[in-house]
Amino acid sequence: MAADTAVAASPEETLEALLREAEALKQRLEEERQKLNDVTLSSVAERLEPLNIPNLKMRRVLKGHQSKVLCCDWSPDKRHLVSSSQDGKLIIWDAFSNTKELTIAMASTWVMACAYAP
Repeated sequence: MAADTAVAASPEETLEALLREAEALKQRLEEERQKLNDVTLSSVAERLEPLNIPNLKMRRVLKGHQSKVLCCDWSPDKRHLVSSSQDGKLIIWDAFSNTKELTIAMASTWVMACAYAP
């Protein structure tokens, strides 16, 4: 590392040396990336078989959030579901009966994810 060789150097000189070393490392990293960038995604995808997507049917509509639902997660018992939304609420649902079991108002609307702990 450049800082090891410049023990008696001023902080400004050390900073300059470290910045040069960082730029050299960035350049080497970009060169390595370019070596691996030898095919396009579309040319690789041409060789793949299309996915067989099963027919999906809507089973239930859970109404309760006032804004976009950002995340949901099934509980380990496979009966309950938790969902988070841009309205700032977490809702725990009973998926069998279509009912809300608990609504939790969050301190912020920036709740982007939710999950059950195992």
